[in-house]
This record gives sequence, structure tokens and C-alpha cells, in this order.
Amino acid sequence: MDSDNLLKAIQPEPAALGRHYGSCDGKAALARETSPGSWQVKVRDPINRLAGHDGWMMLGTGWSTLAEARAATGLS
Repeated sequence: MDSDNLLKAIQPEPAALGRHYGSCDGKAALARETSPGSWQVKVRDPINRLAGHDGWMMLGTGWSTLAEARAATGLS
């Protein structure tokens, strides 16, 4: 077995993380799973001074399910 195949055999495939696009207060929003069982929600609001240089503002993080994140932020 060559070294490339050996590395593939040892390293497990990373788990696919969830993602949900929607809206919140009429603005584009994104919920994403940053690690298994931890969700964060961002909203696109480039006019808001609290938004980052890319126009996205963090609404919250740390929810264990997408349903919890949606309920807490009003994400549709």
C-alpha cells in the first residue's frame, strides 16, 4: 500500500455539516452547523454598522439543533 492510500485508510471522512438558507425580518439569512450539534445563524445586513466587512451579522451561535436556532432567531 502506498503512502497516499495509507493516509486515506487511516483518516475517517469528515461528517457532512448542515446548512439552511432562509430569511429573517425580510433579510437573507443563513443557519449553518459549525460542528456536529452546534448551529449558528447569520443575517445579511450590509447597512447595519454591527455587520462585518462582508455584510453578514451574527445573530447567535451554540444551538444544538436547526429547529432550536430557527425558533430563537425567527429564521424561516
